[in-house]
Amino acid sequence: MDLIYSLYFQYESIIDFIFFLAATFIVAHFVTFIFTKILFRLAAKTKNELDDALVETAQKPVYWGVVLGGFYLALTSLEILADYHAIVKIVTQIGFILILIIVTIKFSTILFEFTTKTKKIKKKQAGFILTIRKITNALIYFLGLIFILQAVGISISPLVASLGIGGLAVGLAIQPTLSNYFSGLYLSADGFVQPGDYIEIDTGLKGYIVAVEWRNTTIRLWNNNLVKIPNSKIADSNITNYNEPQNKSSFIVYCGVSYGSDLKKVEKLALDVAEKTQSKKKHGVPDFTPVLRYYEFGDSNINFKVILQADKYVNHYLMKHEFIRELKVAFDKANITIAFPTHSIEFLESPLNVNTK
Repeated sequence: MDLIYSLYFQYESIIDFIFFLAATFIVAHFVTFIFTKILFRLAAKTKNELDDALVETAQKPVYWGVVLGGFYLALTSLEILADYHAIVKIVTQIGFILILIIVTIKFSTILFEFTTKTKKIKKKQAGFILTIRKITNALIYFLGLIFILQAVGISISPLVASLGIGGLAVGLAIQPTLSNYFSGLYLSADGFVQPGDYIEIDTGLKGYIVAVEWRNTTIRLWNNNLVKIPNSKIADSNITNYNEPQNKSSFIVYCGVSYGSDLKKVEKLALDVAEKTQSKKKHGVPDFTPVLRYYEFGDSNINFKVILQADKYVNHYLMKHEFIRELKVAFDKANITIAFPTHSIEFLESPLNVNTK
């Protein structure tokens, strides 16, 4: 026994080195056993696939973290490396930081992909999720770089101060650009507009959304010209999206008939023409039933309006054109008059005496 104690104290650092190496591989294999025999089986029992992906992603980083920690303890136990313990510590810290960065990036990727695949996220919001994912990954790398600089002994306080002052100056200089960029993120996140939608903003401009870019929103007008509008102006505008909640778009056609017309006959004739226009497959919605309502005793006509529905907003122009043309033909055949505006003038037998009190 005394010989054993004597040998231990004589070769203490070497024995500790061997002990830590052996313990490292034992603990590492034990960690692998826990993951494969316990955690994977528990994750497989759940219906959610997220926990399976997280457990699988965490296995290797945890394994190599244990190995790295064991090697650090083993190397620092050797007296012959006493002068290099500081270097070993720095290398170990950098190794842990890199492992942490890798596993965080993988976890971030898994969580964002899982979020995008869920039914709660609309397809039009996927672009916003991708942008946030990129920003998150960039932030993780930036923080990792700061921790690595701190581990190697580089003071980050002057760097942070310089970045703060410089960032303030740059931020003020590019404030409009940042405003447009974050407005673009807001438009993508809100999901109200997306490429292909036909919209109208409060200035009266109408057109198809071509792209929501990092600074501008591109809109294609009716004459096929392109207009670029800063995202901040789009975000601050009242927007009418003619594709939401569906592409179908109802519209009204106003008309009037003379006071001598048979209103029941007018109603039947106008609805017949409206149904024929509505049933056309090119632009009408066949299952929509047109509606006619008289709404006003006008100066020369009894006015009414007919409500029809187009499969797309832009197609209502053609439907309105065809309906007005065919309705005029039908009224002419039925001798139904759309009266011109008229005024009755009464001539007095004797002029008024304005001086009469």
